Amino acid sequence: MTHPSQDVKPSPVAAEVFAAVRMHRLVSVIRAAEPTAALEAARAVIRGGIALVEVTYSVPDAPSVMRQLVAEKHPGVVIGAGTVLTAREATAALEAGAKFLIAPNVSPAAANAAREAGVFYCPGAYTTNEILHAMEMGAHLVKVYPVGVAGGPDYIRVIRDPLPRVPMLAAGGTNLDNIVPFYAAGCIACGIGGALADPGLAAAGRFAEIESRARAFVARAATHEATVPARG
Repeated sequence: MTHPSQDVKPSPVAAEVFAAVRMHRLVSVIRAAEPTAALEAARAVIRGGIALVEVTYSVPDAPSVMRQLVAEKHPGVVIGAGTVLTAREATAALEAGAKFLIAPNVSPAAANAAREAGVFYCPGAYTTNEILHAMEMGAHLVKVYPVGVAGGPDYIRVIRDPLPRVPMLAAGGTNLDNIVPFYAAGCIACGIGGALADPGLAAAGRFAEIESRARAFVARAATHEATVPARG
């Protein structure tokens, strides 16, 4: 099998998403026990100013949530899919209008689906070997997972030395206190899950609190001047 080169020019859609990731530096991760709660949680983070919304497949009927959010045409907002583990899930997300696919692992099937559709692909990896394999499979951005609870910004700082051209997203245990240290260590963005759209808050209907958290993350991200060059 021939692997795609990391130096291949990205499609217009992938380039659009990459530009949004670099600009906003936050990806909201939506998890909820039922679709209505996920939809309202996504709307809350959008009201809070977060432009990249990842609806994960831990949400029942996740494509329906993606489809509704895409139909609502929120200005400047990019909708994508998370926890994409199979080609079937990738295809369903793409049919729902997702512009990016994020996963906790590297799946050749998901990678192929993303490449064929010309959308942005961000698989998960942790070790340098896994990260390089993700790039070989066509990743536009590598989700270093779960670096928020395993290694932290110091780990990113160490692996940036041998991997200076690999764009990285910190995820898994990221929070309001560590996003700026992750940016300073060399990540171009952070994926924010439970610290933002906590499924418990969504289940309790506390969407105003999710919106407030989103505003806090946007404000905190804005305090970091991008002195570390974005790598791509």
